[in-house]
Amino acid sequence: MSKKGIDWVSTLKKFVDSKQQRTAQEIDDETDQLFLDYIEQARKKEQEEDPSYKKIPKFFQKASVTNENQLSFRVRQEARTRFLNHKTGEILDKEDLEKLWTELKNNISPPDDKKERINYNSFLTIASLLPIKCRHFFSASTFLKFDRDEYGRIDIVAFFHSIVRKVNLFQTRIQISLYDSIGNGYLREKDLENYIFELIPTFPQLEKLDQNFYPFYVITAVRKFFFFLDSKRTGRIYIKDMLTSPILAELYELRQEKLTLEELGQNWFSKQSALKVYERYLKLDNDHNGLLSKQELSKYSWGLTDIFIDRVFEEYQTFEGEMDYKTFLDFVLAMENKKSQQAIQYFWRILNVYHKPAIDSFVINMFFRPIIQKLEHKVDDKFGFNVEDVKDEIFDMAKPAISTAITLTDLQNCGQGDIIISMLIDAKAFYEYDQRESGQLLEVDDYEEF
Repeated sequence: MSKKGIDWVSTLKKFVDSKQQRTAQEIDDETDQLFLDYIEQARKKEQEEDPSYKKIPKFFQKASVTNENQLSFRVRQEARTRFLNHKTGEILDKEDLEKLWTELKNNISPPDDKKERINYNSFLTIASLLPIKCRHFFSASTFLKFDRDEYGRIDIVAFFHSIVRKVNLFQTRIQISLYDSIGNGYLREKDLENYIFELIPTFPQLEKLDQNFYPFYVITAVRKFFFFLDSKRTGRIYIKDMLTSPILAELYELRQEKLTLEELGQNWFSKQSALKVYERYLKLDNDHNGLLSKQELSKYSWGLTDIFIDRVFEEYQTFEGEMDYKTFLDFVLAMENKKSQQAIQYFWRILNVYHKPAIDSFVINMFFRPIIQKLEHKVDDKFGFNVEDVKDEIFDMAKPAISTAITLTDLQNCGQGDIIISMLIDAKAFYEYDQRESGQLLEVDDYEEF
């Protein structure tokens, strides 16, 4: 035996190189099959222990109580983190994308008509020239998803852009999944707060955000996600809903280096918008106790009626009869997005005083009479608003399935739910709607309207 030691590095390298390399998809398929085999084994073992399972399969699995201090939970969390980090290695980086684009440009298919297109043969050739992790983008089904010309070619720009979108989506999904502390495919409020907090330093548009304002910015950002994606108030948002929502795209706009003041003003997540909402809250808080009373919230807009403000405080969470910043953010989001289904649902709880399936003429009269009283004190000329006429107009706009009552579904489907809501809660909004043809606006003093 030679005294010279074994060169383990070279030996292991030769061993690895001698093995056939598999694609990420092949590895995933093998993993899935092993998992299914494990489930089948568990099912057979269950049937052996209790024969009744052969006739009546188990249809309810009791959810295990999550205890973050348990070793099993920590092991599961560590396994998920490692799995997600492994998946991160499958994402195409900048170098991979540049190589892919170069190969697409170098393999343009004939005829030479100045069009950047490839046929299926070139498609397969390019796949063979790229790293294994790129190849799952080059399946026959993917090729057939794109429009083909008379020569059977697809546009390389459209194909490349689709890959970039998929890569970005996959990267974002993994990034968000790292904050799913339980591992059930959704984020709780605390999880989403951690995600937003760690995103702040990475966005150019938030570079100058004061660190003392970070907690309030995080709350402001998180509320929009929960207002629109958790309308049932379950306290969780599914990651798949986040990925398909325009809200996440709005947040990620802040990654851009240059945005106009108008664009920043329209973006809920911008520094300007967050500060504006927070400063408004502080301005309304006259007694500086950190909460808003009914009287303080009524200063949000001159036209809001007392019955509407009372109902807001009755239906939504308060602390000893006063509203905190989170509840105020929900209120602002509803007021600024009245056309949305979530906002209409928000206001429905307020209008549905008796918690019945529908509201009738009595409820409409209850909300509209304070509108008239408010306008009579403000407008010098007596326009003679008639409650019955307005009620009939509201029913015509709502097009209810039942002629004597309006349901939430009616409001959401009629296309004018936002106008109906404004007419019943805001005297200024009703006046401007009523005078829309004359163009006459209601003048409000600066101290009455922010």
